[in-house]
Amino acid sequence: MKTFPKDFVWGASTASYQIEGGTDLDGCGLSIWDTFAATPGKVFNRDNGSVACDHYHRYPEDLALLKNLGAKVYRFSSAWPRIQAEGTGPANSKGLAFYDRLVDATLEAGLEPWLCLYHWDLPQALQDKGGWANRDIVDWFTDYAEIMVRALGDRVPRICTFNEPNIFSLIGYMIGRHAPGLTDERATLRAIHHINMAHGASVSAMRAIAPTIKYGIIPNLHPMKPASTSAADAQAAKDMDVLWNRGFRDVLIKGEYPGQLAAWLQEKSGAVQAGDLQTICQPLDWIGFNHYSYNYVKANPEALFGVELVDPPAGSPVTDMGWEIAPSAFKEVLLQMRDEFGNPELYVTENGCASADVLVNGTCDDPARVDYLRQYLSVASDAVAEGVNLKGYLVWSLLDNYEWSYGYSKRFGIVHVDYATQQRTPKTSYRFLQNTIAAQAVA
Repeated sequence: MKTFPKDFVWGASTASYQIEGGTDLDGCGLSIWDTFAATPGKVFNRDNGSVACDHYHRYPEDLALLKNLGAKVYRFSSAWPRIQAEGTGPANSKGLAFYDRLVDATLEAGLEPWLCLYHWDLPQALQDKGGWANRDIVDWFTDYAEIMVRALGDRVPRICTFNEPNIFSLIGYMIGRHAPGLTDERATLRAIHHINMAHGASVSAMRAIAPTIKYGIIPNLHPMKPASTSAADAQAAKDMDVLWNRGFRDVLIKGEYPGQLAAWLQEKSGAVQAGDLQTICQPLDWIGFNHYSYNYVKANPEALFGVELVDPPAGSPVTDMGWEIAPSAFKEVLLQMRDEFGNPELYVTENGCASADVLVNGTCDDPARVDYLRQYLSVASDAVAEGVNLKGYLVWSLLDNYEWSYGYSKRFGIVHVDYATQQRTPKTSYRFLQNTIAAQAVA
């Protein structure tokens, strides 16, 4: 294993709806994922997050696993419906108390709590008002962010506004595979713009309350490849890059939408108003990014924006999700952030591998994940050596969990979870990462 700098940060990430459970406890409201999961045909086995990994009660055990791993950082998200059941109004004191306990316990375990304000579980009451397609959500989200920073800002050193804004906008509003399950071009464009607006407005508001916190955001960055050598597919890949990657990263860092997206927003959305770009483009103290693979794209005149995501080429090495194992894509993103975006303070906040893990006699061996982590960490080390300002790596994920429309059929954790008993069992990949972190400390 190649080495990392002495101050390189190791950790793991989770998400509220994917692990917490307790969605009907202590005043927690309904989220769009509760609704989506209850809709026939939307989620495998109609699984939902009502219990998940029961992190709501078992977080001390999970933090102990993180501490034993040798991690320094726990990135978690807060559930907006747990704080404001209807998405607006006074804070739910019991919901805040849970995150208060979680942050204190994280600190007591010797870990840094990094708070993500939104990991896809929008209050259903706000979706009923249009969700991210409604410009009023900028103010709703900012109010929620202010509640959280006032409650936890004395102990949380870093806050990110959104986890993968490109995913929950495009997959939720354009492709329809995630909540709220729409396929609406205008709503997609409005969602993109309003999410960016909510990021900028909330960072400005939180910075006024707690200026010493480091504020950031976490896009999912996947290089796009055309599905064939045709000119149409080449253009489709460029258009998907604009929607998926540049629609968030470019405007947040450079203060302007890339050309094609700017044209679409102007022609089709009615969303952009004078002064919006100034609201969006707030200084970022750090950028997290999540990465798994390349995306393959083909032209499809029948699809929204004329683009369609397709499977990787036949014969490609893939994970249990069908995602291509391609460390070169990871390297491409890292070098692009160095060369095109000013080499910001950068953290890998999700990277990992789904595999068909089975518990046998109390042991869970996952060699495919170990190999995946070894390859991707090698690339990360090379990038640091080449001057990329990469400061840390947070694996996805600590625990097997609710994998959105796949329900509980896919496992990403370095710790196996028996959902019937809630028994946690560290996998071989946990030991691999534990040994890697320990070796880096010695080095």
